[in-house]
Amino acid sequence: MNPQNIEKIRRKFILVASLSFFSVMLLMGGFIYAASFLATQSDIRSTLDYIVENDGEIKRKKVTSDVVTSDEITESYAEDDENTGSKGLPTQEPISIKDSLNRIFGVGNWMHSSAEFPYSIRYFAVLYGENGEVEAVKTSHIAAVEKEDAETYAEYALSKGHSFGSLDNYYFKVAERTGGGKIVVYLEALSQMNATSRIFYFALMLIAFGSIVTLLLVLFFSKRIVQGEIKRNEMQDRFMTNASHELKTPLAVIKANTEVEQMLNGENEWNRSTMQQVERMTGLIANLIRIVRAEEKENAEPLSHIDVSAIVQETADTFQPVASQEEKELSCDIEPSVNCLMRETDVRQLMSLFIDNAIKYCDEKGKIVVSVKTKGRTLKLSVSNDFAEGKDTDYSKFFERFYRQDESHNIEKGGYGIGLSIAESIAEQYKGTIKADWKDGVITFSTTFHSFKQKSGKGHTV
Repeated sequence: MNPQNIEKIRRKFILVASLSFFSVMLLMGGFIYAASFLATQSDIRSTLDYIVENDGEIKRKKVTSDVVTSDEITESYAEDDENTGSKGLPTQEPISIKDSLNRIFGVGNWMHSSAEFPYSIRYFAVLYGENGEVEAVKTSHIAAVEKEDAETYAEYALSKGHSFGSLDNYYFKVAERTGGGKIVVYLEALSQMNATSRIFYFALMLIAFGSIVTLLLVLFFSKRIVQGEIKRNEMQDRFMTNASHELKTPLAVIKANTEVEQMLNGENEWNRSTMQQVERMTGLIANLIRIVRAEEKENAEPLSHIDVSAIVQETADTFQPVASQEEKELSCDIEPSVNCLMRETDVRQLMSLFIDNAIKYCDEKGKIVVSVKTKGRTLKLSVSNDFAEGKDTDYSKFFERFYRQDESHNIEKGGYGIGLSIAESIAEQYKGTIKADWKDGVITFSTTFHSFKQKSGKGHTV
């Protein structure tokens, strides 16, 4: 994996991590706001129901207050409690977990039992008789609304036809009275609404702040993490390149010495085998260098509009003698005048790898078909060959470097196990896809290039 691919993976990781954190924060913030909003609505509805049930009145609890002298406080403070051993201080029963949760989420009528409840709310109520006339207007618990204003608000609530709603800073409830007629109660809820709004904006600020901090942290740490991988990758590529060049010299010496031996003593199976292995090693080294250059995109050849059809046809023609020697039929199904913005060397190498692989692994006296097809905005280059033993084979592994279907690594067919890996690297340079398929005794290796479009005039272009 070259540094460019590592950087792409890093960017994808940053995007996924940031979006994941933002989504989780947004979900949590939305849940907190929704819970707060619903709890506030529950409190408001409960209070309105309480006022309606009491026909627009809130009963104030009688609070008895006895004067306690300092001497009595001192005496009470000095008395020991016989059971608990604590001082004689007033005790309060602990609140249960259920009651605590009810208070937090606004469930139940716990607040109505408080002596301070009548003094903590602001509301007004308009009572109607059975004939629809106003019987009473109660504004003693609010200073901002006069009698006339209260009647106007009540008419608005009745006109809406809803039993519950809101207007300005008020929530209203319309209900039937026990003795007949209707009652309209408006509850001033500015403080509750402001509290809910504050939670909403705080949640948004926390989400924004958390997302920015997360993005910066992911950028910082991901860069530090991939730096080591990039260095190891560069060292690996440097080693492959240096080792390939270093191996060329001893191979050249072995080849020269073997050729001299063949000239002096004649060709035999031993020196012929040595020459074959030298040629094989030379080809392997060349392919290793191609892999490094393909991954690093060192090819300085510029992109240009080329006639893919003609190049593929020429490449196939060069393999005709090899196919004939192997007693295999090589044919072409090439759409004419297909033009692409590519490098000619890449197209030749890609198709050479496909055709060479097809000839080596085609069944005896089998058929090989080289194809160039366009469909819509895609260009497909493929090579098919007869391969009867291809059923139940994992073709996804064919593009792994040094992979061989023959696990014994028999080299009689001359492959290195890296040709298809090179083909995959070429396809990735153009953001194409490469795959192997088998159907009805025929295996097909194909590369598909996307974003293909019709060229003005004759031919096609990508």
